[in-house]
Amino acid sequence: MKQLSGMDSMFLNLETADAPMHIGGVTVLDLAHAPQGFGFETVRQRIAERLHLLPSFRRRLVSMPLNLVPPFWIEDPDFRFDRHVQRVQLKAPGRDAQLAELVAELAGSALPRDRPLWAFYYVEGLSRRRAACISIIHHACIDGVSGAELLSKLLDLEPIAPQLPPPVTEWDPDELPLVIDRLLFTARQAWSRHRQFVGLLRSSGPVAWQLGKALLGRGEDVAAAEPAAGETPEPPLAAPPFRPAPRTRFNVAIDARRSYAFRSLSLPRIKAVKDALGITVNDAVLAICAGALRQYLLEKDELPERPLVAAVPISVRSREDRRAGGGNRVAMLTAELPTHYADALQRVSAVSRSTAKLKRVHRAVPAKLLMDWMELPTPALMARAARLYENFINSDRLKPPVNVLISNVPGPRVTLYLAGAPLLANYPISIPYHGLALNITVLSYRDQLDVGLTAYLDAVPDIGHLMDLLANALAELERAAGIAPSKKARGAAAGAGRKSRRVTKSVQKQAQ
Repeated sequence: MKQLSGMDSMFLNLETADAPMHIGGVTVLDLAHAPQGFGFETVRQRIAERLHLLPSFRRRLVSMPLNLVPPFWIEDPDFRFDRHVQRVQLKAPGRDAQLAELVAELAGSALPRDRPLWAFYYVEGLSRRRAACISIIHHACIDGVSGAELLSKLLDLEPIAPQLPPPVTEWDPDELPLVIDRLLFTARQAWSRHRQFVGLLRSSGPVAWQLGKALLGRGEDVAAAEPAAGETPEPPLAAPPFRPAPRTRFNVAIDARRSYAFRSLSLPRIKAVKDALGITVNDAVLAICAGALRQYLLEKDELPERPLVAAVPISVRSREDRRAGGGNRVAMLTAELPTHYADALQRVSAVSRSTAKLKRVHRAVPAKLLMDWMELPTPALMARAARLYENFINSDRLKPPVNVLISNVPGPRVTLYLAGAPLLANYPISIPYHGLALNITVLSYRDQLDVGLTAYLDAVPDIGHLMDLLANALAELERAAGIAPSKKARGAAAGAGRKSRRVTKSVQKQAQ
């Protein structure tokens, strides 16, 4: 048995019927270069033979009385592999739009809690001699980084996988703990929490002082936030710390209907922009998102005067955490998206200043302290807070803290293989939530950035168009930096735009 951390438990208690808290990915496979006979049974066997490398795949939840302390994972005594791995056949012609619709349907359906919290779908019938694997796993099990590490356990660096050693010990399922044992454990742990609270208050005082200085820009990195020599000074990014974000169409209560779009952007093109403008890849990604969201809201005559605010997850996973595997080790920080600037270079400069501040805040707060504070609130309290937030999110009295979530997860730079079939792309599936109806997640793979947009359908019914605008925003940055994309890149972008427009039309029909 293994108890969930406070943060893992949080994702369980934030979940509602309208806001399932699972993440995943759409792995596109190249069947033209797959081994002969490759198909569903091949993939099913690969997962089955590597279950010992995927411990969360055979663990189910055991809740504690009154939900006063986080639940436990146990080795599921009723584990049935066939309930988790399924086969799906797309109807002809098997376009990407159909795959996106399938992902949107799965993204809005909660996983049953009486079994391990994952599902895997092998999708046949995809056009151009491709197949897809859709993986879904609850956020209580993994975060973005550990999810990428978990997927790597199924994948290989070569078409012919090396022979793996058998598990050291046989898998041993647990028995369900008795109610009396759960009651006694809950009482002991609840009693010990008051001492933990006092200790955290003492250790947090100096950190709060350093955090205040970081938010005010009085740190050793403050020079990085100043305009470069010869640059025209710009107005400040507006705002005292903790100023609420402007209300947008993304800041609404949601239901279970989803829209989804995916596309790959060229990593060499983004790196060329990075080098030309002297920024980071992450700055370039945020600037691209800012440009796309600005244009999207302009077209709907809904662009606020103040900049949007993005929630940006930062991994705080240590080497020990990576060895342990699974679980969540993230801090959620905020960065302003300068959508109020029409000029692309002004947006880049403002993003760079905002992320410099974000880095100062990240350094000012020790990761362990953040995790320790997450252990204190009882699961019952977090669940009650989530219901209250859901009920009041549409009220004008409640100002949204952020507008959109943007996550950038590093991935492998080499080609990976699933049972001998090369991966063409690995598009993330993420979580929209009440008041946060759009999630933009980017995962690097080989020489591309695989982008997945997951949204509440009413907030972003034309999600394929928003994906088009992301590609357009990259081209706008290239022009601003004085970089002309090659004919090959322009051709690829045009083809991707046609594909995304097909996805948009299909999703719009679904919304109607």
